[in-house]
Amino acid sequence: MAARKKGKKARRTVAYSSKGKKLYYVRDSKGRITDVQSYARAHAADIKRNAKAETGSKSTKKSKAKAKAKATVKVKVARAKTKAKLKTVRTKAKLKTARAKVARKTKVAKLRRAAVEAVRTAPVKTRVAVRRAVKKLPRPAQSAVASAEKAVTTAEKSVSKTVARMKKQAAKTAKQAEAAVAKAQGSAESAATSLIDQAKDLFQKASDVVESAVESVIPGESK
Repeated sequence: MAARKKGKKARRTVAYSSKGKKLYYVRDSKGRITDVQSYARAHAADIKRNAKAETGSKSTKKSKAKAKAKATVKVKVARAKTKAKLKTVRTKAKLKTARAKVARKTKVAKLRRAAVEAVRTAPVKTRVAVRRAVKKLPRPAQSAVASAEKAVTTAEKSVSKTVARMKKQAAKTAKQAEAAVAKAQGSAESAATSLIDQAKDLFQKASDVVESAVESVIPGESK
């Protein structure tokens, strides 16, 4: 057989033995016979080779699908973790704000209590300071301060007395007004009862007159 062109791959040619068995002649690129194979064995080897390739492709597809599934699972897990982290960060921020508000409220409450205590204790402290200052003054100044304090105390007492009197007078006037209202109500009720009684008497008289007139017009029906 003529030699083949260079660069081409080796091919198999079909032949038959003297007994009629189908054979393969394996040739190289130059056309020389390198091996003789039976058709059945070569065909079975080809089928096995193709089957391995197909199974390999299927396995690769399965591996790719598994890899994709793992990647999707990893992505989902990462997203869930990020969401959980965001939630924790938000909850921490909320807790911080709530704690800051509570701290502010407690500070304000403490300041208010301190202010109230200062207002309550201020007169006592001022009195003590005034007494100490008065003791350091000379005697005539001390006597003048004492007289002024007495005048202030007397004025306070007089003011308290006048206030008490005014309260008593207001209470008395209120009681008098209530009594006057009660009297007016009683007089109005008595007048109303008297008017009702007069109306009843007039109605009775009118009914008697009507009965007498009827008896005079229709004689014989008198009892």
